Amino acid sequence: MCQPVTSHQTKATVLFNQQLTKTQFLLRLQASDGIKEAKPGHFIHLNCHPSLTLPRPFSILDTDIKQGTLDVFYQVVGEGTQHMAGWQAGFETTMLSPIGCHFTKPDSDQNALLIAGGIGYAPLDFFARELKKQGVKTTLLLGIESDPPFELTSSSTPLLSYDPIKNPLSISRQEAMGIPSRLSSLEEKPGFYKGYVTQLAAKILQKMDTKECENTRLYVCGPTPMMKAAALVASQFKIGGQVSLEEHMACGFGGCAGCVAPIRDADDSWNYRRVCTDGPVFDLNDVVWEKI
Repeated sequence: MCQPVTSHQTKATVLFNQQLTKTQFLLRLQASDGIKEAKPGHFIHLNCHPSLTLPRPFSILDTDIKQGTLDVFYQVVGEGTQHMAGWQAGFETTMLSPIGCHFTKPDSDQNALLIAGGIGYAPLDFFARELKKQGVKTTLLLGIESDPPFELTSSSTPLLSYDPIKNPLSISRQEAMGIPSRLSSLEEKPGFYKGYVTQLAAKILQKMDTKECENTRLYVCGPTPMMKAAALVASQFKIGGQVSLEEHMACGFGGCAGCVAPIRDADDSWNYRRVCTDGPVFDLNDVVWEKI
């Protein structure tokens, strides 16, 4: 089990709150604490409005330690995020950051294949850029049915093994760093793979030679059905990885046990673990997916 980082309760000031699509926003916060300790996979709790008893959890998209800023990519889905959508520059709130356990990088001889769905893109975008800085061969796959929230560009960066997409598009911020990224949709879209993002991952893994496949780790975040499918891909190719789970949270520091998920123990039995402090990042093969 991981050792979660010490969290900081701090005031946070909105620098900008940019609307990217009809329901998705990019929020940049400035704070004095809880920035330098934040790593990919950690999340924060934001107080969205005085009328709401509970704060809301959000994955971290990026941090800038020198500037003391933290970015959140969020989607308006309920009362809390509806309030957030109206925040303007200069608005002040309180933030608990960082919370939970972060992703751990693969061994030096391993590749990283990141599989994201929807808002689950945020921590994996962050992780992909950190892995690239550390010299890890990294590929990011994103399954998305809505309008892309970030700029896309034609890709000139080859995949690890084989590219099933003709004239593929990629995420511009990844392409600029030399990180290969690909997109998938169930609809026919130019530059996209038509199908589930986990099917795209399986096609890429299938074309790898045995050693390269064995040396690949999966990192996953997104809707539960997608994460379950990714676990099946990991089982099919006999590889491991990590997953960032999402659960409804109340306290955010492990006191209420309202965000539990079924996780295997070393003896292959399982117990409910708190997603906020024991996670949100768990071993992909330790999650008891049939119980979720």
